[in-house]
Amino acid sequence: MAAQIKKATTPEVRLSRRNLAIAGVIAFVVFDLILIVWAVVAVRTPPHDPLPAVTSSPAVSPTPSATPAPSATPKPTSTPAADAVAPTRVLAALDGSTAWRASTGPCPATPASPQITTDGGANWKPTDAAGPTGASSILGISVQSASQASAITLASQGCTPEFIRTYVAGDNWATYPDQLAGSWYVDAAKRSVVHTPTGDVQAPCATVIGVAVRDAANAAVLCANHAVHATGNGGAAWGPAVPVPGSVAISTAVNGYLIAVTDRQGCAGTATDSFDGGSALAGGGCATSAKPPAGSVAVANGGSTLWMWSGDSVVKSTDGGVTWR
Repeated sequence: MAAQIKKATTPEVRLSRRNLAIAGVIAFVVFDLILIVWAVVAVRTPPHDPLPAVTSSPAVSPTPSATPAPSATPKPTSTPAADAVAPTRVLAALDGSTAWRASTGPCPATPASPQITTDGGANWKPTDAAGPTGASSILGISVQSASQASAITLASQGCTPEFIRTYVAGDNWATYPDQLAGSWYVDAAKRSVVHTPTGDVQAPCATVIGVAVRDAANAAVLCANHAVHATGNGGAAWGPAVPVPGSVAISTAVNGYLIAVTDRQGCAGTATDSFDGGSALAGGGCATSAKPPAGSVAVANGGSTLWMWSGDSVVKSTDGGVTWR
């Protein structure tokens, strides 16, 4: 009986199981389709509370704040040095004891009255050159010996250059017209012209304030613009300008030339430079302690002794201008 029941129920049970499997597969497929449809709808339907859309815009570079230009530090403006003026002092020396000096000025208002010292500048003896010669403004003096000296002056009549000389240490003076042509001097009426032993020549600058003469061919001029020029051929040609700041007077030296300068740092009075006649300058010592009035400096070469007349002081150097006393 049991066997019959088993045989009778076995096909049904198998059918039921198959149906259940089929139903499960169908249910899975249907569920899967539902999920797919829901996903599609979810993608197409925006959410109820959407986030604000983010729009992209070109990036704007921040404008750099203008950096103020650094304020220029004011540069100190240096006032150009005033031109040197023609000296009102003339000085010439023979050695450490004997020298001549003179004050000069406009012609014919300034009579020629040079002074001589024979004791190194301790005492000065005035002489009268104007009386016997009619000489006025002295342009330059040269000393040949203890008793002999000569000068280029302007004649009080007409104020033209003339040559005078003394053979007796200034006790008397006389004119020597034939000596003028062979002399060096600056044309007082036109300071752009220098007279040389070969005649008048054009100076290397507009205003010459001094000429220092070594011989007929070799000389140097100091210009109002504080530059010095040298010549080795009697003024036919001049060397390049050599600036000498503060230069106010010039003379020859044992080697080359001696130049007096003012306004030098570290020297309240007058100092010196040495010029070799080419392009080299060498600084000298501070000679005086008080600044002189414009035009009141003169220097001279007395062989182994250099002389300076600056303001009220007369000083000398025996070591080439390094020290003065």
